[in-house]
Amino acid sequence: MDENKLTKTELWTKRIQDFHESGLSRKEWCQKQQIPQSTLGYWIRKQTKEQTKPEQLDVPVFARLPSEQEISSDLSADGVPVTIYLPGSIRVEIGAGCPIELMTSLIHTLNAYA
Repeated sequence: MDENKLTKTELWTKRIQDFHESGLSRKEWCQKQQIPQSTLGYWIRKQTKEQTKPEQLDVPVFARLPSEQEISSDLSADGVPVTIYLPGSIRVEIGAGCPIELMTSLIHTLNAYA
């Protein structure tokens, strides 16, 4: 790989890590760093694409779904859950009993995804 390209990749890896750790929105972080949001988005997509190995795309992911009875009992016990739909058939459902630390981590992760 070209040395200049490697340097840019390392620089943007550090910047993206700083962005994630800052807790700021993309807009706020980019304004503070004087970097266009489109540039940050480009590098996040580029690094995500490079980290995704082609063989991982073919591997199915299994998740246990709650039964209708579990959903009904959860709704009455914890209140109404929040459901977030993301591109690529991704659904995130958060119940009222979700620990605040997990919720904070999830929000930061989704903020970086967007």
